[in-house]
Amino acid sequence: MKILNLMFFIFVIFIFPKYSYLNEISIIYTVDNVPVTSNEIENEISYLKIVNKNLNNLEDEALVVYASKSILKEKIKELEVSKFYKFGMNDNIVEQNVNSLIFSKGFNNMDDFKIILAEGGLNIDYLKRKVEIELLWNNLIFEKYINKLSIDKKKIEKNLKLKIENENKQIEEYNLSEILFVPESSGSENEEINKIIESIKDIGFENAAITYSLSNTAGSGGNIGWLKETQLSKNILEKIKDLDIGQVSEVINAPTGKLILYLKDKRKVKEKISFEEELKKVLASEKNKQLNQFSAIYFKKVELNTAINEK
Repeated sequence: MKILNLMFFIFVIFIFPKYSYLNEISIIYTVDNVPVTSNEIENEISYLKIVNKNLNNLEDEALVVYASKSILKEKIKELEVSKFYKFGMNDNIVEQNVNSLIFSKGFNNMDDFKIILAEGGLNIDYLKRKVEIELLWNNLIFEKYINKLSIDKKKIEKNLKLKIENENKQIEEYNLSEILFVPESSGSENEEINKIIESIKDIGFENAAITYSLSNTAGSGGNIGWLKETQLSKNILEKIKDLDIGQVSEVINAPTGKLILYLKDKRKVKEKISFEEELKKVLASEKNKQLNQFSAIYFKKVELNTAINEK
């Protein structure tokens, strides 16, 4: 059973009183015979509401759907990376990433965040495990695909020179979020696109990204952040340059799937641009984009080979 096919099961559950099925710990799914319990789903709901305040506005049914998809996606990644790495060997980098996540969510310090976690019945080790799973997954993708990256440095240099030939011109910057997805098949592509578009309308882009995006940015609601026009490909720039703030792009064909972008904000900045510094940023951005796309493809491959069953 695929992650995106859980809706019927989840809504049937809610014929019963609120969270009644979570009152006693039971096995809800198995992922390659590894159990996913009602307690894990309840913890995931608590965690997602802490890191994304918008989820507090959602109905209980939707929260359970998102939490179920989120925990199943994480479980698939955890089982896959455990084939290649040992957990508990990356304390320093995990600690650094935990601190970065905490501050990015607006918390002043670790103690404040621990209090919030405790109120949700969680502890800091719960977050560290999540961070380590994602770090090991990203490392696995890097090792598998680093030699398959296709970056035309000369072409990038040429395009960049054209864009910044006037060092004092104003540069447009875009604050973007993304949903990256890979349709199950060509026959279901339009149906899947329509489902995501309707979800964006109903629950907002951030929550739709958490639900449907295969990008590493999904956990933060698809947030990419600010990018200069010089850091964007010609294809993407064409799709977003005429958008108004708050608008969503049409579906963009990416090398490894489909991409929908949300324009959160834009601004013009006037600055003297260093060609060498900008080139480093563009190359890094292109590298990360391709690795992100490979990550989505690999996840779909692993998911298709994973037995997910309702209990």
